[in-house]
Amino acid sequence: PLRIGTGWTKEDLGKVQVMVESTYGDSHPGSGHLNILVEEVRKGIAEEGGFGARYNCTDICDGESQGTDGINYSLASREMIANMIEIHANATPFDAGVYLSSCDKGVPGNLMGLARVNIPSVFVPGGTMNAGRNADPGAAWNVQRKI
Repeated sequence: PLRIGTGWTKEDLGKVQVMVESTYGDSHPGSGHLNILVEEVRKGIAEEGGFGARYNCTDICDGESQGTDGINYSLASREMIANMIEIHANATPFDAGVYLSSCDKGVPGNLMGLARVNIPSVFVPGGTMNAGRNADPGAAWNVQRKI
């Protein structure tokens, strides 16, 4: 009943359930586009008869925190991402996981979390980030799926 309360259907409950974990968030340009990739992954999972559930734990940007006390949280954010992946995967049952991130804290955090979780898993790198006042987060991503 709880999954149905978040938009799952009764039919979805009988499908292979895949946790789609990303560092998506408005925290910086390296994570701001990952929602686009998450939805492409979910489409691929659905095409194969599964259901992809979105989970997030965003990372921070060293570029934004340098020169402030915020830089002291940079490396800790990597550990928190790995911890949240482990918590998300072990607190609720999933058959598999897909992990998406970019940047130097999100990628190792995702890989560390993936290694801690005992389910079939795939890591999808988020690519490079856009920066600057004219950057369009969607313009740099020519997402093509091949399953």
